[in-house]
Amino acid sequence: MAWITMLHREQLSVKLDDKDEAALLEVNDGGIAPSYVTVRLSEHEIDELIEALQRIKQAIL
Repeated sequence: MAWITMLHREQLSVKLDDKDEAALLEVNDGGIAPSYVTVRLSEHEIDELIEALQRIKQAIL
């Protein structure tokens, strides 16, 4: 399994799990000893997330 980093910011990473063909969203709280939450998304869930983010973007413009 190879995780390929697609986006890396201070508190957010987006990775491709090429073995499982899934996205990994990793979010941390940014503390001194950060706590992490990792969410694994299938192709369908990725599409739903993209649609939701596009609706949010339109709402805040």
